Amino acid sequence: MRNNGEKMKIEKKFSIIFYFLKKMWDYKKIFFLIFSFYITFMIIQPLVNVFFPRMIIEEICSGNNNKRIIMFVSILISTTFIINTLVALFDNHLSKIYYEDFNRLLEAGIGKKSMELKYSATEDKKTLDYINDAKLGINNAYSGGMTGFFKAFSLFVSNCAIMLVTVIVVVKYSPILILIVILNVIINTFVSNKQNDIKLSQFNKQSQIERAYFYLLHTLSDIKYGKDIRLFNARKMMIDRADGYNLEQAKIGKALAEKTRKYVIISQLDMAFTTVITYFVLSMMTLKHQINIGEFTMLATSVATLVLSMNNILQQVLNLNKFVKYADKYVEFIEKNTHENIGIKECVYTNGIKIEFKNVSFKYPNQSEYALRNINMTICDNDHLSIVGLNGAGKSTFIKLLCRLYECTEGEILLNGTNILEYDYESYIRYVAAVFQDFNLLNFSIKENIIADNPDKVSDEMIQPLIDEVGLRDKIESLPLGIHTPVFRYYDMRGFEPSGGEQQKIAIARALYKNSPILILDEPTAALDPIAEKEVYERFNEMTDGKIAIFISHRLASCKFCKNILVFNNGEIVERGVHDELIKSPDGLYSKMFKAQEKYYSA
Repeated sequence: MRNNGEKMKIEKKFSIIFYFLKKMWDYKKIFFLIFSFYITFMIIQPLVNVFFPRMIIEEICSGNNNKRIIMFVSILISTTFIINTLVALFDNHLSKIYYEDFNRLLEAGIGKKSMELKYSATEDKKTLDYINDAKLGINNAYSGGMTGFFKAFSLFVSNCAIMLVTVIVVVKYSPILILIVILNVIINTFVSNKQNDIKLSQFNKQSQIERAYFYLLHTLSDIKYGKDIRLFNARKMMIDRADGYNLEQAKIGKALAEKTRKYVIISQLDMAFTTVITYFVLSMMTLKHQINIGEFTMLATSVATLVLSMNNILQQVLNLNKFVKYADKYVEFIEKNTHENIGIKECVYTNGIKIEFKNVSFKYPNQSEYALRNINMTICDNDHLSIVGLNGAGKSTFIKLLCRLYECTEGEILLNGTNILEYDYESYIRYVAAVFQDFNLLNFSIKENIIADNPDKVSDEMIQPLIDEVGLRDKIESLPLGIHTPVFRYYDMRGFEPSGGEQQKIAIARALYKNSPILILDEPTAALDPIAEKEVYERFNEMTDGKIAIFISHRLASCKFCKNILVFNNGEIVERGVHDELIKSPDGLYSKMFKAQEKYYSA
């Protein structure tokens, strides 16, 4: 009797198998009709060779009408051809259409779930490993992924049916043959377990090397690394490193072959022993007239089919066990993840906006030092706020807390008197638009980058004012596809490679299109030339009219356009006020920074 721990483990394995079957049922029910036909033909496939040869041989031995012999032979050949063709067609159809499609669906589920995680969780190494394990759970070479799962499941079911039929046939004539088969299966099970243990240990070594190898391949083929690789002559080092990883993989493959060789020999000897004993027993039964030649053929084929089916069942149990071991990570990530953004309150404002930072302190995950300390401030409707400070002063962290990319370690942030964590995340984030210093554009069209939400429902004319506002008109008119030109050329060679300033303008247009009451610009002019920067400053009040605007910049000339200035240093607000006031404090950080920059501007 199994103990409770073992029972729970088995129950969990079955639950994971049925989890993916249910997922497929919810996705495409028609799959199971096709899958059932596929399994049925897989069952018929070997049984044709069990029963038809007996009928042919008995007809030959009886000396009856040759037409019946020809008919049986024709039926055998045509049936074998049709069944084999149908199995191959169904297998190809299921693999190319359903297995791969389902795998893509599950991978998309990982992406969707990853986007639902708190941003802070996605920067944690444990979470990144968690996501990687989930991907491996449904798509890795060792377990076979979803294709391996469905093939193992179909082979398991079909071989169980084949085993049942052949056991009935063999037991009817000679129960002793069943003992021979069982002995063969016991030895094969032992051999398979040993081989799988060796393969698993080698796979764990190889997976680490493969990650590094594929990183190198990705880096060598990614154009964004091209300049640095060429400029610093890193090509030889990287190719040599890739060759080294190839050599390591070859060594692992050789070690695997050497360690499993003796088990391969044992398996072949076991099969040869089973065949010899089977034919000996059947020969004795024939000599004693217990069976005829046709039954001899049927039983010999039945025993071989029974041995193969039982070994296949055990092999598929091992394959399903391998799959379950990895797929469990996927199920945990999708169904049991506890890192989602919380909050259920609808974020609605009717009488203006008031943001309050109350005793806010924050430190990044797994860090002991605080990035922000005891921040207290209030931002109200139409406030234009500039945040300045040295690198690492906490400016961007302040913004990330407001955007709910992180949660306060201490204190709270209130929106109209309510802690922002109490708001439904999607509801809250509609009210915040940001252009971060490390923003990213997608390899979609310019229009799709500006309108990420349902771009097809928005006419081109509706965003033309934005194009003018950020100064992209001339560039877009010079492109053959205009606003529908893809950004970058990763998979569409009709795209264009925008300069850093052009990318920044597209990102600003994206933030403006969202039309949120809170607009955050984190170093928005960092990649702009002086003329374009001047244009952005001049349009700043127009772009942010009626909004709360938070402007982060190292270039302090931008502060003149803001009503209030916050000066950060070492995670604290050390000064606050307007430009004309702060510049008058010679010992203040703002005054020192401004004068240092002014010196370079006037040089």
